[in-house]
Amino acid sequence: MSLYPAVLLPASAAAAGISGWPPGLGGARMVAIRVDDLRSPLRRPPGEADRTALIAAGAGPVRTGDMVVFLKPVAVAAAVVRRDGRVQAGGHPADHARLGVIEQQLDEMTGQPGTIGRAAAQVVPRGKIRAPRAGR
Repeated sequence: MSLYPAVLLPASAAAAGISGWPPGLGGARMVAIRVDDLRSPLRRPPGEADRTALIAAGAGPVRTGDMVVFLKPVAVAAAVVRRDGRVQAGGHPADHARLGVIEQQLDEMTGQPGTIGRAAAQVVPRGKIRAPRAGR
């Protein structure tokens, strides 16, 4: 069995100051959940196209040999629970998703913070746009 330390560095500069992270957990920025404790929140059997987060149900202590999912949070967001039980992050995906270390490296290479944001602001969408982003 291979063992390796969990890297505590943030996935991106945006994840370094994750708001909403419980302050009593100190520097722990890795989540470990036993596979047996994961459940689908849907009120029906999940399908291939369902886009929902899994939930931890009755998480017990982790013991040696347990199958565990290790997660590195990149965002903490308010939950939105849909009528069918799907659990999703509130807000727009662009509010949560980042390019990780590449985003930080681009800022360092250009010598300017927010390189990706400036490049994205210059993009002109083509084709059909389903809905405007809230707050824009």
